[in-house]
Amino acid sequence: MADNSTSPGNVYDIVIVGAGIGGLVTAITLKNDGHKVLVLEEATAFGEVSTKGQMIKSFPVPSIQVGAGMRIPPNCFKLLHSLGIDFSHMRKTHSNGNRFLRYSDGAVLAHMSHGVPELAFGGSYLMVHRADYHALLLEKAFAAGVEILKAKKVVEYDWEKPAVRTADGSCYDADLIVVADGVQSEARAQILGHELPPQDTGDIAYRILIPGHVLMRDPELRDLVSQPWVTSWCGPDAHFIGYPVRGGEIYNIVACCASETVNDAKLQGIDSKVFVENNQELLRRFGDWEPRILKLCHLAGQTKFLKWRLYDLDLVDRWVHPSGKACLLGDACHPMLPYMSQGAAQATEDAFVLTASLRRNKQNLRDALDEYQRIRQPRVSRIQKAGRLLQTAYHLPDGDEQMRRDELISKDGDENPIFWGSSERREWLFGYDAQQA
Repeated sequence: MADNSTSPGNVYDIVIVGAGIGGLVTAITLKNDGHKVLVLEEATAFGEVSTKGQMIKSFPVPSIQVGAGMRIPPNCFKLLHSLGIDFSHMRKTHSNGNRFLRYSDGAVLAHMSHGVPELAFGGSYLMVHRADYHALLLEKAFAAGVEILKAKKVVEYDWEKPAVRTADGSCYDADLIVVADGVQSEARAQILGHELPPQDTGDIAYRILIPGHVLMRDPELRDLVSQPWVTSWCGPDAHFIGYPVRGGEIYNIVACCASETVNDAKLQGIDSKVFVENNQELLRRFGDWEPRILKLCHLAGQTKFLKWRLYDLDLVDRWVHPSGKACLLGDACHPMLPYMSQGAAQATEDAFVLTASLRRNKQNLRDALDEYQRIRQPRVSRIQKAGRLLQTAYHLPDGDEQMRRDELISKDGDENPIFWGSSERREWLFGYDAQQA
């Protein structure tokens, strides 16, 4: 393949490693700009996309992508809308905003309404099921003409050529390699020139999905589904977040707590995830929380749920390989704690800025990749740091600091411990348009 790193050609052959949300949005944006795009995904599982009852084609669904609720904030939605991604036929919930409650008695600390996000920030704020969203992106990628190959685990990189070799012996040449293989990226150390292992944050998370109709039958739980707020209970060394997805069909819960407060014996490695088949650990951990939390923990016992350890990374200061022919994207270079709900959104912003940088620097690939990192790194670094601060704010023990948090959480201003509790920070976060970066 010709070396396009300093040529004026408009079209690159691009290999994307990873068919997660970041990899797929990147594939769509690059394909729409005229590039040739191949996505390699190591997963072997399959699913089907259906439009108006007709099966389109099989596609790989990475196991990490299924089984959870997630949020699509306005800064992400506006980008997806510009790609023509249509959410009108997907089951979803429009978010009212956030409400924060006291763990012990459910007293309301603050309501943070999004108002009309389409007017305030230029895009909707959606709460969706990750598998539904991932399927929608796959459908759009196939429709755009992106080639996606399953069971293609990349085991070797030739950064100078550049090219990749997969476990089955296949080799794929490219002009540019985009590595979007997540927090456990095997390529990151090669691009950095040294190891940078993910760090244990000290938190463990439980992901629980409860049928919405079960909550609707209970007068004390009904409003959790009927009023689409993201509800956060803040308590010592833990917090409990829930919100409805699929239009209230499912209530999604993520409960996070300090690992030393629960049994974490089975979670010893970065890839450690276990399915929990009873709710006894939850009931012990949250036994002194308000009655609605206890009810939700009891309901969790009716289904298996996932438990995993949360990892983070120190600042990744190099996203671009010294060859100038490969870059990192999304969680591979800036994994985020879930507390800001911006992980997928920031990978989406990455995709748009990368595509625009390639468009602006047609004569030099290295310049394009350097520009991409230069634009993106300050923003994602601030959001990463904000997530770590929220971990602390959510988990304060009872006492003076907690009372000060509870006092400030309802006030607009820089002292509000919730990042988007400040109207200025909220505009910076949600009003941002990566297309204008």
